[in-house]
Amino acid sequence: MNTSSNGYVLGFAVSVCVVMSSMLAFTATSLKPAQDAAAEFDRQKNVLMAAGLATATDTRSQKDLEALYQQRISELVVDTVDGAIQKGFAPRDVEKRNAEAAAKESDKAKKKAAMTRYRVVAVAKGDDGASSYVLPISGKGLWSTIYGYLALADDAATVKGVTFYKHGETPGLGGECENPEWCATWRGKSILDASKKLVGVIVKKGKVDEAVAEEKRHKVDGLSGATITSDGITRFVKSDLAAFEPYLASLRK
Repeated sequence: MNTSSNGYVLGFAVSVCVVMSSMLAFTATSLKPAQDAAAEFDRQKNVLMAAGLATATDTRSQKDLEALYQQRISELVVDTVDGAIQKGFAPRDVEKRNAEAAAKESDKAKKKAAMTRYRVVAVAKGDDGASSYVLPISGKGLWSTIYGYLALADDAATVKGVTFYKHGETPGLGGECENPEWCATWRGKSILDASKKLVGVIVKKGKVDEAVAEEKRHKVDGLSGATITSDGITRFVKSDLAAFEPYLASLRK
């Protein structure tokens, strides 16, 4: 066999590629259940953190935190059009129902809106028995889509906690959005102004002036050196709160 021939070299290269790709595909398929389970646990822990039931440095085991989630958290599906709770389908069916709703629309803008019509809210029970409402939030920062959870107290207007757990922002700059110390500054902020109009939580450029009532009530310190990330967070938090506003307004009544 002429191991220097073009045919041999090409055949050898193809064989190696086929074997390696098969091994990688097998490994990826084998690990997917474990990866999905880890992602689900990370999601649950962030819901617990936003609701004040766990911390970023929590020493409890995964088993204990998963049990806590089952005990204290209930999930429901909300129609963002009218705020009605959907009792006919489970949270795991949301993507399917949104796709069905989008398929019924012919207008491109309406089709896009329908893709997020039904959304999941986590209702958390605190140690004092009071409820808090944990809303999924996400949107563009500078380099990436930022994902998080925002928890509102039982008045459906005051921030109880926030987490930003998945993003591709610059470490030390926009990446500081996941810093527990910065997230803690959101607690107690109101998403409504004095006239009950939605204003969200504003990430200010610079430091909040505590002497100015409106800033103290609605704003948090900006992320140093990350103006675009800060502005993005302000935008998408308000946008997601607006989507949930029909549901939140029904709670306030």
